Amino acid sequence: MKKGKMVKAQPMPDLNTEFSMETLGSAIRSKRTDRGWRIDDLASKANLSRRTVMKVEKGDTSVTFANVLILMDILGLSLRLIDVNLFVRPHSQIPSQAENSVRSNEDGWYE
Repeated sequence: MKKGKMVKAQPMPDLNTEFSMETLGSAIRSKRTDRGWRIDDLASKANLSRRTVMKVEKGDTSVTFANVLILMDILGLSLRLIDVNLFVRPHSQIPSQAENSVRSNEDGWYE
């Protein structure tokens, strides 16, 4: 880590809101600053340019997903995928508790 200005820790955004690249970028910035790393420090560890890290932290959608995943891995962040259709189906199409119980035993991510 280079010497220089101290890094001020940034708060973690609310991750229980709808996904956005801006929120993901804020979470990455929060984890980086919590470790006291400058942008250059993270870029060096990820073998990415400073500009790429800055774009990710700003939520720029032109950055490749692979680069976002590299930064997340270094910082100990992960994504959880969910089936949004489970939340937008009309009430008549929502499975009963019995059906959910069967599915729960099948794939392990339904509750």
